[in-house]
Amino acid sequence: MTGKTHLSCGILVGASIVSYCDIDLFTSITVVTLAALSSIFPDICHTRSKVGRKFKLLSWIIRLLFGHRTFTHSLSFIALIGLLLYLFHAPIYYGSAIIAGMISHIILDMLTPRGVKLLYPLPINVKFPVTFKTGGAVDAALATALTIGAVYLLFSSFWQEVFYNMLK
Repeated sequence: MTGKTHLSCGILVGASIVSYCDIDLFTSITVVTLAALSSIFPDICHTRSKVGRKFKLLSWIIRLLFGHRTFTHSLSFIALIGLLLYLFHAPIYYGSAIIAGMISHIILDMLTPRGVKLLYPLPINVKFPVTFKTGGAVDAALATALTIGAVYLLFSSFWQEVFYNMLK
């Protein structure tokens, strides 16, 4: 999937967390931002990805050590990040946003013909039975649908509040 699709999904994931939690505006913005950023982070192993271009040296090292869609697209990587978040006492909302954003990335990449090495270091590619080409029409449609869902979740409670106050 493209970076746009991953970002759209990350924002939707963050918006979903925010919509089910009673948190202040700053925490809400932080949760959505963390989910969005973590939804593109697994592609640090790809030197031409958005995150890979921002952190060229780190991206190159990870690509050299592991290759693309291996360790950073695996359950072991999710577990490692979860452990680090726990050890550093990350607030639950932030940790949930980071883990959920990364999981959304992996799930989306499982919709591509190449799949991911979910059980890395086992050399098994995992993908869904139906897959779609990265950058194709389905990818674009999915990005659009995810964006619409995110906008709806982010603003539905706001508009409900506005209309409720208008009708008082």
